[in-house]
Amino acid sequence: MKVNKELSRELEEDIRRSNTVISRRGQALLAEMGISNPQFNTLLALYEFGPLTMGDLGKHLFTACSTATDLADRLERFGFVERKRDARDRRIVRMHLLAKGRKIVEIIMNERYRFLEEVLTEYTSEEHQAMLESLKRLIERVERMDKANPVEVENIKI
Repeated sequence: MKVNKELSRELEEDIRRSNTVISRRGQALLAEMGISNPQFNTLLALYEFGPLTMGDLGKHLFTACSTATDLADRLERFGFVERKRDARDRRIVRMHLLAKGRKIVEIIMNERYRFLEEVLTEYTSEEHQAMLESLKRLIERVERMDKANPVEVENIKI
């Protein structure tokens, strides 16, 4: 199938618009909790990947190590995370998610799941399955293409 520019633009816009709605709803809850979106993304990275060094956390957040450290400092003051030295190499420090931080992630993610469940009630199980299979294929291809052709900022012309 030949993909034209209009189809690509429409798909990108649809994905972005749905993501914006889901994110906005989560951000409203975060605002009530006094947590910023970057702070939540830090908690989510630790939730998904386990304990991380500041360097690895920065890579997951697409930020400088100093920015990841600033986020970690604030989250540690709130009691959401803690730093622990590696038992084998004391020079290595990893950020660990604490129960309070895990609870924040679960509240936000459960609200996102609940919202999507409500949206999906309008679809038949066959439509749901077809959508899921299409999205999985899209994600697989996007990740494969990204790995084969990573973005190099210096090559982007403005």
